[in-house]
This record gives sequence, structure tokens and C-alpha cells, in this order.
Amino acid sequence: MRSLTISLPDYLYEKLAQQAQAYDTSLEELVLFQLKRDEVRDTALVFLQKHAGRCLTVREPIFKEVVHPIWTVPVFTNVVPTTEVGEIAIDADTGKVLSTDKDVAEMIKNGHPSFGFETFPADKQERLAELLALNGEQQLESQAKQEMETLLAEEQALQIRNLETLEKRLIS
Repeated sequence: MRSLTISLPDYLYEKLAQQAQAYDTSLEELVLFQLKRDEVRDTALVFLQKHAGRCLTVREPIFKEVVHPIWTVPVFTNVVPTTEVGEIAIDADTGKVLSTDKDVAEMIKNGHPSFGFETFPADKQERLAELLALNGEQQLESQAKQEMETLLAEEQALQIRNLETLEKRLIS
């Protein structure tokens, strides 16, 4: 490992030295920990942007030593008011993201109220699923087919309104 020398103003050096003393560690260990924490936060943010665009953001990582040391990075919606919707787990030894696409999808779902999204009513959702399944098995009667098309149109209109809401919130 190569050594690195950094010059700091006296007040900043003193502040870092006090923090190190409060954590009962050396100044070098404190700085390395903070650099690692920043790296973990950036890794989590890149992962989120790849899987969720700009609708979610991260806060400061928390180091946890359970069976295996990990960083947990709190995830929040990126709209006002912000809402905590989950966390991303990152392996402390390898820096590898342990969270999955499914975790991100769940976080987005948890953020729906914060985004101002409307949800398709559960009874309509169940009926639409039932009609779609029947349509896959047999030819539907005209009344059932009309009902299915109406429900599909309602659901698509809702999705479009939700996307427009998201677009307005992300642009503002």
C-alpha cells in the first residue's frame, strides 16, 4: 500500500482528531472509514439509478457486523416529502451489492404514496386477472370481453396518469 499525505487546515485537522477520539480510533482509520462509507454510498446510488432511474435516492450508509460485516444504505424516495422505502445491502469485504432487482421493485412500490401514485382497486385487479386467465383458456362472451377491455383501458389510463405524475415530480 502506498502512503498518502494530505495537508489540512488546523481547524479541520482538530475536528477530525476529535471525531477519531470520540470513536476511540486513529485519525487514519477514521478517514479510511469515511472514504469507504462514501464509496459504498456511491455504489448504492449507481445500483439504484440503473434499476430505478432517479425516483429513489440514498442516505448515509450504516456499518453492521452481524454474521458477516455489511453496509446497509437507507433508500428514500426522491420527491418531497421524502419517504424511507427500504435499504440496499452491500458486502463490507467485497463491496458487492447484495440487494436484487426485486428489492428495488418493492422499494418503488413502497414509495407509491410518496410519488402521488394512484393504485388500481384490488377488486378490479382481481377481476381483470380472472378475465385474462379465462381469455387465455377459451373465447370470452362479448359481455365478458367488453368488461375485460374496459378494465384494461382503466388500468392503462391509471398507469399513464402515474407516469405523468412521476414525470412532473422528477422535473420539478
